Amino acid sequence: MQILKDYFEENPVITNKAAEKLGVGRHVLAALAKEGKIERIRPGVYQKADEIIDDFVLIASNSDRIIFSHQTALYLHDLSDRVPNIFHISVPQGYNATHIKKRYENLQIRYVKKELHAVGKTQIRTPLGNLVQVYDPERCICDIISDREKIDKQIFTEAIAKYFKLKAKDLRRLIKYSRQFGIEDEARRYIEVLS
Repeated sequence: MQILKDYFEENPVITNKAAEKLGVGRHVLAALAKEGKIERIRPGVYQKADEIIDDFVLIASNSDRIIFSHQTALYLHDLSDRVPNIFHISVPQGYNATHIKKRYENLQIRYVKKELHAVGKTQIRTPLGNLVQVYDPERCICDIISDREKIDKQIFTEAIAKYFKLKAKDLRRLIKYSRQFGIEDEARRYIEVLS
């Protein structure tokens, strides 16, 4: 039990796979869940008993290739006031996301070219204080510029305005990313107008 206590100090959930690496068998997790010491939140995933379920962590625990993106990333970076009712995630092209789609109805999955998938990947704390993978603000801006036709105009305008007011914005990085995504001219237009 001490091994699990130590693990839960750093991580909100434990999977069967992670437990096995620690030398704790799945049968031990199942027994602890039966005793009410930990809570099974879905097959193969457990958390401390009586914890509030963090949907961000629950979704992210499916794979380390899941990165929160678009409107969800904007919300996590405080570039949007709208709490997402749909979680936007990005995965590399070729990744089989059927198991995730079956579990979550309120999920929008974007498939990204493998060579661009990790561009701008970072970590951030969820509103419940857990670390998850997310795209950095510059990548978020590139994503919404690329998909501006599919994004609510108010969310788009608010995110762009808030980004350009950030003290920590990195315009060089924004240009670098925009070049990689083939939207450099559009990004430069926003920089000229809003900087």
